[in-house]
Amino acid sequence: MDEAFLALQAMVADLLAFDDELLDDEAGVRSMITAYEIDTPIELDITRALDGQLRIGTVPPLYRVETSILPSFHAIRIRAELDEAVDA
Repeated sequence: MDEAFLALQAMVADLLAFDDELLDDEAGVRSMITAYEIDTPIELDITRALDGQLRIGTVPPLYRVETSILPSFHAIRIRAELDEAVDA
């Protein structure tokens, strides 16, 4: 994988590492995040390691590339939702 790219699984793990509770004790407000969805453009680097394992790297798009079929956009949608059965 190109060294400028972050492993896709690391990016997803980082996106999911959020504090699901927002507190403002002074105002007496408490909010819970139960789901979120992110749509973002993406550039991928897909390779195979020497052991045959598929490696997917990602970065935000670096520049627009002219292709034979325009427009050419790559995007990903990531949705995370709280599963109360698991958290209980």
